[in-house]
Amino acid sequence: MKKIVLMLFGLVIFLYGQNPSEKNIFNPDSDYIYYGKHKSSFYYAVQEENFPDSPLSAKMLDTKDKTIVLVHPDFKRKADLEGTARLFDGRILNYVSHKKDGIRYQVIEGANYGLGVENYKLIPYRTIAVDPHHILIGSVVFIPQAVGIPLSNCIYHDGYFLAHDVGKVIKGKRIDFFVGFDKDTNNSFSMSGKILNAQQVDLYIVHGIMERTINLKYCLQYSWKLNKQLYEMTASELDTIIAYVNRTKKTIREKITFYSKRSKGTPYLLFCLGEGPAAPYDVDPQIDFGRVDCMTFCEQILALSISRDYCEMFKNLQKIRYKDGQINILSRNHYTVADWLPNNSWLLYNASEEIGGKYCTEMTKTIDRKAFFLGQFIPEIALKNIMPSQSLTVKYVPIENLLKIKNLLKGGEIISLLSKAEGIFSSHMGIIVKDSWGNLIFRHASSIEKNRQVMDIKYDELVDNLGRSNSEEGILFIRVKEKI
Repeated sequence: MKKIVLMLFGLVIFLYGQNPSEKNIFNPDSDYIYYGKHKSSFYYAVQEENFPDSPLSAKMLDTKDKTIVLVHPDFKRKADLEGTARLFDGRILNYVSHKKDGIRYQVIEGANYGLGVENYKLIPYRTIAVDPHHILIGSVVFIPQAVGIPLSNCIYHDGYFLAHDVGKVIKGKRIDFFVGFDKDTNNSFSMSGKILNAQQVDLYIVHGIMERTINLKYCLQYSWKLNKQLYEMTASELDTIIAYVNRTKKTIREKITFYSKRSKGTPYLLFCLGEGPAAPYDVDPQIDFGRVDCMTFCEQILALSISRDYCEMFKNLQKIRYKDGQINILSRNHYTVADWLPNNSWLLYNASEEIGGKYCTEMTKTIDRKAFFLGQFIPEIALKNIMPSQSLTVKYVPIENLLKIKNLLKGGEIISLLSKAEGIFSSHMGIIVKDSWGNLIFRHASSIEKNRQVMDIKYDELVDNLGRSNSEEGILFIRVKEKI
């Protein structure tokens, strides 16, 4: 009941912009992970109109070292510091890179306040700059000190922010609030007296319904180019993006990283694929990017990453899902370790020993496929050719050794969380990726009720969660073969 009341309070503040009293500050529950107190500061988009119009002697250069415009030296110095600037003529210049002789810019169209990292459009009083090694880019965060601060048009802040930017001096537990064309010394936050420069604020990472709600509310504002996620695409759009990826990405690992990132937010649904409407037992579609479970997510990303077009991707998907590509519920690779991995030896291999070495150990389980199918209400008469009970032993890395092998992970590995339960090895699957800042991330289709979508957590957080679990033993690491 407490959780429902807290969630409703957050939604009321979010939807109606009420000005709550200090006594009613939102009290985060388990959907909100406390990251501690963070030192805060402000940054803004610099306007040339606020600087002298002469002398115009400083060059603002593009990435090809060509002059975009001549400006006052003071304006350029401030633009170099803040990263975004608006010229007299209304053009928006955005930081691109830093060379030995200075900053390089690009002219941005369609982003009135410029861009943060990963082409997120900056939103005043909503975007924050963070240390990407501390807070993952794309995170939704909640800062209770911001709740109730009056903004323009009689709107009060709800306390939610988007971690869409970085900064050179933003390290560890420090954040920068973007305040649009307002000043770092004179803005809605500082004038309220509730958030001042160098003040410590409480920061929570938000998951669950509020994370999805905030992203849904602001996605059209922060998307510079409306790149659809995979679950939003038609077959022809998927065909187009497959062609693009094959032109621009060289390795399967790069493709896995790209496609899995474009899958974030895909809704989770268990048992979401089948053998089609004419099948005798499972009539779910053979392909559906609009919903995934943990295994179909991995299968579809792999199929995309090894294919040249949509038709080939569909064929590869069935080859990955079924033994010898025979589309039948009895030949489907239901068991990750006992079926899926060995039947895809043309593509995958158990890399646990290669990665873990001396830190590996073994697990032995008995797999009873006939009992499984009977539990799926498949008649015994259809099971006469099913393999009898089978004892299997596999190598894996136990929980206590997972951080010891962290630096040996390249990204692009499929991982299987190994269960303590009898009769089954794998309890969950996902993909290890490295982001632009070198963070090791577990990207997976989460079945947890508050998430139920494809999402990221840090590898260290995954290991910590496993360490507190009573149901898992460790991880089996799977790699794609170099040549297929």
